[in-house]
Amino acid sequence: MTEDSIKEPTPMDPELRGYLDTLDANAPNLDGATNAERVRMGRAVMMMALEGRGAIPGLPNGVEVLDLTMAQALKARLYTPPDAKPPSPVLTYLHGGGWVIGSVETHDPFCRLLCAAAGVLILSVEYRLAPEHPYPAALEDTLAAYSWAAEHAPSFGGDARRLALGGDSAGANLAAVAANRICAQGEVERPAAVMLLYPVVDHPSAGHASYRERGTGCGLDASRMEWFWDLYAAGVSPENPEISPLRIDVLPALPPLLVATAEYDPLRDEGVKYAKGLHAAGNAVTHMHARDMHHNFPVHPSTVMRFPQSVNALKEFAAWLKRV
Repeated sequence: MTEDSIKEPTPMDPELRGYLDTLDANAPNLDGATNAERVRMGRAVMMMALEGRGAIPGLPNGVEVLDLTMAQALKARLYTPPDAKPPSPVLTYLHGGGWVIGSVETHDPFCRLLCAAAGVLILSVEYRLAPEHPYPAALEDTLAAYSWAAEHAPSFGGDARRLALGGDSAGANLAAVAANRICAQGEVERPAAVMLLYPVVDHPSAGHASYRERGTGCGLDASRMEWFWDLYAAGVSPENPEISPLRIDVLPALPPLLVATAEYDPLRDEGVKYAKGLHAAGNAVTHMHARDMHHNFPVHPSTVMRFPQSVNALKEFAAWLKRV
């Protein structure tokens, strides 16, 4: 990815613009709503996006799905690709949703698609959500799930030597923080790869320009992102690299990383800066930047296979996983 390709955005896809305008027009009025009411509504809206998911074009047949319980009653969903030949590589995946909404269920279509396209086992983790369980609960669950996968991979056809860690948005934040800790401490098998899709890697107080430039009308409003942060990490210093990995003093040596960013996303600038910082620290980084798309474009069930850009992004994610 060249500097010019990031600096010169392409106008937003017209069909996408229409889609986002429809979302804005149909958004519920939350004026005067309590935090609890906002959380309930946000979770309900995420689940509504799954209606009609059977009509998603290209949703693969033959992916085996198993709901399971790991240590400490932590839930997960295991996806096994068609014609899997054990031992197969394993991706421990953390869903997005601002640490507040989203679930294994809302990310089920994307995990099915990526599982089949990449030929990897995917362990999608049902980590605890804020505000009921604020930081560090979700991070603790991420570390527990990855450690469980490393220990138990052979029991479900996985290869403990080929473990990847990944996620989208807030889930990518958890994956980034967990990878930094695992690789720095060396107490568990280090991941073979880390996949970060439009990651949250810095606190809004940093004042990145994309919060102003892309803060409204792009699917994820800056005000919504700030609200997520307040529910997840109120009272935690923004300088803490276990919530803001962009602020880590010294990056550990990491495995190959994929960082995906989107032009029409308030998280654009922090993701771009993180990819540059990873590269400057000597890590092997593949940076994919979608110049005409929005936050969540390749993963959300309403857009995962709706736009050519989403389909192409899925293919690139899968090809990268196969390579590394």
